Amino acid sequence: MNLRLALIAALMAASAGMAPLAPAAATPSSPHDDCFPTRAITGYGLVDPHTAYLTVGTRHYLVRITGDSRDLDYNYAISVRSLSTFICTGNGLGVQLMGGYPPIPHQVLSIERAPPGNPPLWSGYG
Repeated sequence: MNLRLALIAALMAASAGMAPLAPAAATPSSPHDDCFPTRAITGYGLVDPHTAYLTVGTRHYLVRITGDSRDLDYNYAISVRSLSTFICTGNGLGVQLMGGYPPIPHQVLSIERAPPGNPPLWSGYG
C-alpha cells in the first residue's frame, strides 16, 4: 500500500513539473498610470470646439471640456484647477480649465495622452 501511494505521489509530482505553465497575463494599464503635476504644464492650445490640449514637457494631453473652448479667452491667462496636485489620464473628475475675464470655469470630461509629435492644432480656429 505504501509503495502504491509513493508511486502515485511521484507521478503527480512529475506531471506537475511537466505541465506547461501559462504565461502571466499582462495587466492592462490603468488610466491612472499617466499622471503629471499641475505645476508641470508649460503650454496649451485648442484642437476643436470641445477639446483643448495641455503641454507637459515634450508630451501633449487632450482635454475634453464642457462648453465651447472658444470661450477660453487667450488674451488672459488660462489656468488649470484640480482637487489634487496631480492630474491623471482618464475621466476629468475634479479638474477645470479656467479662462477669460472674469474667469469662466469649464469642467473637464476626459483627459488622454496625445500621440507623440507636434501639438494637435485646430486648423479651423482663427
